[in-house]
Amino acid sequence: MKEITQRLREERLRLGLTQSELAAFGGVKVNAQNVYERGIRVPNAIYLANIAKAGVDVLYVLTGGRKFAQ
Repeated sequence: MKEITQRLREERLRLGLTQSELAAFGGVKVNAQNVYERGIRVPNAIYLANIAKAGVDVLYVLTGGRKFAQ
């Protein structure tokens, strides 16, 4: 089973974003983005709401399920 951190990275790559770009959407520094993707820390709700605006499927990141089939 994939972890939240793996799904977060998958979504970033699906959107063609760098860690720096997704960090900017999320309102965090690139170091924080790297820490999230490495599983050292988990992102908070504000970050998740912000990256959802960039097109990240937050439901998938959190649960592994997608609301709509792609």
